[in-house]
Amino acid sequence: MKNEGTEKVAQFIAETGYEHIPEEAVRTAKKAILDWVGVTIAGSNEPVTRIVSEQVRRMKAVGEAGVICKALQTSADLAAWANGTASHSLDYDDTFSNEAGFNFHPTVAILPAVLGLGEKIEASGREVLASYIVGIESEYRIGAAIGPNASKMGWHSTPVVGTMGAVAASSKILRSNKEQAQMALGIASSLAGGLLQNFGTMTKPLHAGNSARNGVVAALLAQNGFTACESVMEGNLGFCSMFSAGKVKGLEDHTEDLGKNWGIISPGMSFKPYPCCRSTHSSIDASLYLRNAEGVDASQVARIICKTSPHHTKLARFHKPKSAYEGKFSIPYCIATALLRGKVGLEEFTEEKVADREAQVLLSKVEIQYPQEYIDNPMVLTGEVAVTLANGAEYSCKIDTPKGDFPNPMKDEELSAKFQDCAHLFLAQTEIEKVLGIIHNLESLGNISELMNRITYTTESSEGGRRKDLHS
Repeated sequence: MKNEGTEKVAQFIAETGYEHIPEEAVRTAKKAILDWVGVTIAGSNEPVTRIVSEQVRRMKAVGEAGVICKALQTSADLAAWANGTASHSLDYDDTFSNEAGFNFHPTVAILPAVLGLGEKIEASGREVLASYIVGIESEYRIGAAIGPNASKMGWHSTPVVGTMGAVAASSKILRSNKEQAQMALGIASSLAGGLLQNFGTMTKPLHAGNSARNGVVAALLAQNGFTACESVMEGNLGFCSMFSAGKVKGLEDHTEDLGKNWGIISPGMSFKPYPCCRSTHSSIDASLYLRNAEGVDASQVARIICKTSPHHTKLARFHKPKSAYEGKFSIPYCIATALLRGKVGLEEFTEEKVADREAQVLLSKVEIQYPQEYIDNPMVLTGEVAVTLANGAEYSCKIDTPKGDFPNPMKDEELSAKFQDCAHLFLAQTEIEKVLGIIHNLESLGNISELMNRITYTTESSEGGRRKDLHS
């Protein structure tokens, strides 16, 4: 059995250094790291995060790495588990551009693993950046080979390919050689998985935490001589085949230009302006335009038609959400809250806001339609919202590319504002400025613990921020 794809990824992991990575890739990585830190801080006291963090605290593991905002030191794998879960708890974290051809959240699986191990070995900022980018590139290539097949079968792509990205990044920061990286990929392949059926529950963010932890565990086991199949990506029973229903037998052409062309640059990373499933974002953009630009009065709306791909209602599957988590995966709720409130931020996804009578009445007026053009191209993010008022007036708006997706990116100042909005929930402004400075100059940082200590041990915001549960 050929193991060319697995071997090429392992070789890329072992041989790629910071000096091999283009400046543009480093710039994007720093944006992603800043975004991740912000959404993790904001999600650090969500119910799912509290439960996982308390489980970690009870385990009383050796203190190697910090759990963000918890003043807690634990083992590298458990820190990755808790921080990965926290970072995905609000569904506010980055995705890859839709042009990648499959849907996944890259950073929530990779960066917690890198930071956990980075603290353990006192890695530099350059090592963290290189390891993160190596993880991103490995994850992207493996995901591109499988494509949307895993999702079509009901697998959640983030923990499937995220586990492989996490183990690649973990192997890199541990300075593994090619053979160790190859074994680590084999070990991690048997730890990957997560079901779409769990969307809208605490288990979805747990997928990210599991991926990060499993990547750390697999890389550490491989360094200690643990064995696995050296050609795990290939063959009828290999990783690619199992997660594509036999349609893909290996990485094929997806590793030919590995280390030459960089997925983090093109198709590129996408960042979220709204803390909810990306499948809702075109509908949100359209609804905000109708309310804020066209002056549509939500109290006068008689009917709402949303045109989208059936792929998006498979992911955002709650037509009548009953909880804050379900609201994040509800196109009707996202339309209703945009029309009612003129914004879609962290405060719009609380139990109270989702249960609000006005929101529930308005979302019940939403009818989902699937035009043939969206059925033929199910991954397309294009969406349209049309409203009819009680007096018969009609308004509509079509969004080809939602705000934040790579062709329509968030500006640097918008990303900074998002970070500050998230961080203000827990950090004083002086600390926020210090964290911003560290991340903007991460390649100059001597020890990643300098960053982690600032966000593990937090202070209350000088402007009245409190550690509050956004779902209460």
